[in-house]
Amino acid sequence: MIIGTGIDIVAIKRIREAETKWGRRFLDRVFTEGEIRYSLNHKSPHIHLAARFASKEAMMKAVGTGLRDGIRWTDIEVINKESGRPGVVLHGKVKDIAGSMGVTGIHMSISHDEAYAIAQVVLEGG
Repeated sequence: MIIGTGIDIVAIKRIREAETKWGRRFLDRVFTEGEIRYSLNHKSPHIHLAARFASKEAMMKAVGTGLRDGIRWTDIEVINKESGRPGVVLHGKVKDIAGSMGVTGIHMSISHDEAYAIAQVVLEGG
């Protein structure tokens, strides 16, 4: 049964500008070390950072919280499974909330072009 959904779109330019302005401070606040390493290892890192940003926003919408009540950006970690499919690992407060909701599966889809990145999250449970 679907118990939550979330979707988000972000302009890649917005992430590029934030990283240019704030540098590593921005990256460390929003992304895990693994997400940073993965993204910076690509020719166009801001596309991958934007996709992860959109994924985190979509996940927060799916659990119905937004960024409040002690939730941190790094509580949501976007990974790539061996198959190449995106996945998510939850930490901290978001992990606790998902557990209390009865989440048993998280399905994520990410897409991007030169200007925008979009992500959708579907929570399965109960």
